[in-house]
Amino acid sequence: MKFDYTGAELFMAFLGGNATAREVLAHPAYMTIARHAKFCSNEISERDLEDALMGRPSALFGLEHLPDNLERIESLLSHIRQNEASWTGKIETALGFLFPGEDLNITVYPAIGYDMGIGMDGTVCMNCNCETYLKHPLEFLFYAMHESVHVVYGRHHRVPPLRDAVSRADWLSYFLMWTQNEGYAVYAPLHLREEMGCMNGPDYMVLSSPGELNDTRLMFLDSLKKLRDQTLTRDEYIDICFGKRRLTYRIGCEMIRRIELAYGPQAVQRAFRLESNSFFENYRHLIEK
Repeated sequence: MKFDYTGAELFMAFLGGNATAREVLAHPAYMTIARHAKFCSNEISERDLEDALMGRPSALFGLEHLPDNLERIESLLSHIRQNEASWTGKIETALGFLFPGEDLNITVYPAIGYDMGIGMDGTVCMNCNCETYLKHPLEFLFYAMHESVHVVYGRHHRVPPLRDAVSRADWLSYFLMWTQNEGYAVYAPLHLREEMGCMNGPDYMVLSSPGELNDTRLMFLDSLKKLRDQTLTRDEYIDICFGKRRLTYRIGCEMIRRIELAYGPQAVQRAFRLESNSFFENYRHLIEK
């Protein structure tokens, strides 16, 4: 595992007039971002970069308040460099626990723009213009760990693009796949967050509140029933899978936490290798009561 700062450096050079939009989009970090956007049924072009910088709607989002944040971004990058060795060790330790023997050949690119983090094709891209990281740099570590799980998940499971979800059965399978995928991603930094007293992220605040967690569990089960019994609109499907309630993230993580409590860490490792439908059917009883 390694950190590579050239994506952020190239973007800064572009802002200073010393690189072109084409050069930025040809960088490995931004090529990964473009593949992720395509996976989500969007295309990224040089025009999108221009639109984003001008505050217009764009597939290359995540550039809000960029001129005001440049000094803070430089400070964040400096902080990441200073902590790179320690953070790399922490990520490798967490992933080594979940995926023993896994090749952790992953490159983490601090970048500027797009989502707060993505992980695919051996690459993690993290948006340094994210207010969460600018305010709390340690969150960069936790989310780099989260996104690294998605890289490993993609090596062992097929993650269909959004356009493949068409039928009711497709959306049910999609929901269960993301429950496993996002569940492991949220779970990966859980123990480290607990040790360091950093449980104030939105997902972890819910996971730490029995009442909120139970409400989320009931919403998850209700959504699962809808997916099985009803044909919904595309917007309704997307809201269930990716909406603000973050059902797959929070209940996926809670399932894994309960697997560990009930059956031990090796069961967590084995459950990752199960196909997502089997993962859910084997362990659904843990969240149904």
